[in-house]
Amino acid sequence: MKHAMPELPYAPEALAPKMSLETIEYHYGKHLQTYIDNLNRLIVGTPYETMPLDEIVRRADGAIFNNAAQSWNHTFFFRMLTPEQKSMPEKLAALLARDFGSVENFRQQFTQAAMGLFGSGWVWLVADKSWHLSIVARPNAGNPLTEGLRPVMTIDVWEHAYYIDYRNRRADFIAAFWELIDWHKVADRCIPRRYRCTACDYVYDPAKGDPETGIAPGTPFEEIPDNWSCPLCGLDKDAFVPVEE
Repeated sequence: MKHAMPELPYAPEALAPKMSLETIEYHYGKHLQTYIDNLNRLIVGTPYETMPLDEIVRRADGAIFNNAAQSWNHTFFFRMLTPEQKSMPEKLAALLARDFGSVENFRQQFTQAAMGLFGSGWVWLVADKSWHLSIVARPNAGNPLTEGLRPVMTIDVWEHAYYIDYRNRRADFIAAFWELIDWHKVADRCIPRRYRCTACDYVYDPAKGDPETGIAPGTPFEEIPDNWSCPLCGLDKDAFVPVEE
């Protein structure tokens, strides 16, 4: 399996001035490309050669882990940003208030974690198997997938993420970051969506899972194996559609 550069969901210059075209050209175009190129070179002839990226992150160590995790982390980060930020969905605000006391408390704690991480690394909002939200800071290529946690949101605090635009002013970069987050994508990751079979109207509910076929309660639809099928009519997974809430 050869890993490729992800497409950005916006034009390279669209995040300016908070994140300049030059930063995107270097951070996305050069740094991420290098991690992906290194990964493709390192996995040749290894058991990781045929694995999807997330499985490599969960299983590998050393140079393969570092390049796989940085490829995954950066892809997640860039796809989480938007030049046209919309207001936070009420359901997401309610979850943040439930687990952090308020949205403002969450923002302060996340900012503090991003400012306090020494050197290079990532700060994550994660969900555990009970969908409880917490903040974790991990150095270097650290990724919460290795701890059985579900990434919901992240900020890259390696200097290459902000040095072109903000030099050593990490605080200014973090302040700008808050205005680039696609809150609807964040909400989709921590509010598991239900999916409906288009043939028989069976609804897969992540809270219930499908224990009879080995799908544990709390498993998001996106994490069900591709060979799973509707337990009522046998229709393939790719024939399911999201339920409009």
